[in-house]
Amino acid sequence: MHKNEKTIQDILNDSFWPTSLETNQSYFRTHDDCDGDLSKGISVVISIDGDAHIWSNNGAFSSCRYRIPISGGGRSPRVRNALLILAMAIKLDNEEDPIDVGRNEAPHQT
Repeated sequence: MHKNEKTIQDILNDSFWPTSLETNQSYFRTHDDCDGDLSKGISVVISIDGDAHIWSNNGAFSSCRYRIPISGGGRSPRVRNALLILAMAIKLDNEEDPIDVGRNEAPHQT
């Protein structure tokens, strides 16, 4: 197993909270093939109870929720952890290379 793969497994299997993320904050990123429509992309929102919500807008809004496993009955703790990491990645990309400063915060709240 490659060392990065082991690191990823260790992170996904751990219970953690990234201190750089805020609850009820939408972390939105326009996708690379948006054809100029900056409203197309994904966002991750971590609700105040720790559940991770992923929203997609590629012409129609859709969402999925991954609950916190300890108290919320979540059955996909690794997916939830991956969404926390995705939110961090979106936050970092938006800071380093904003696509549209006013649009990087999607209107979705939980």
